[in-house]
Amino acid sequence: MQKTKFREFIDSLIFIINPIISDSWSKRSLLVLSLLFGFYFTNSFLSFLLDKSVNTIFLAIIILLIMELVIRSYLIPKLTIPVMIINNIRIGSTYALILEAYKLGS
Repeated sequence: MQKTKFREFIDSLIFIINPIISDSWSKRSLLVLSLLFGFYFTNSFLSFLLDKSVNTIFLAIIILLIMELVIRSYLIPKLTIPVMIINNIRIGSTYALILEAYKLGS
């Protein structure tokens, strides 16, 4: 085939999507479960602490800083399963924090 811009676009999409499709079910299920666990844990933790008289803005900043320090502490150049699981927990907890902020209207 000719090397057109559309063909380059399709090749780049295949390059991005192929590792997602070709992974094993156990790896994909662990990553999805870790994402949902991060969301659930942070959401329940925040809803528990919203009932208390705690400054939630500083609490959210502390949670984000802890999660960023945890993921940055791994200086492994290759993404292994534990690093990817911790990263997905971080993404889920960040999503829960943002969703809680939208629910509170702040």
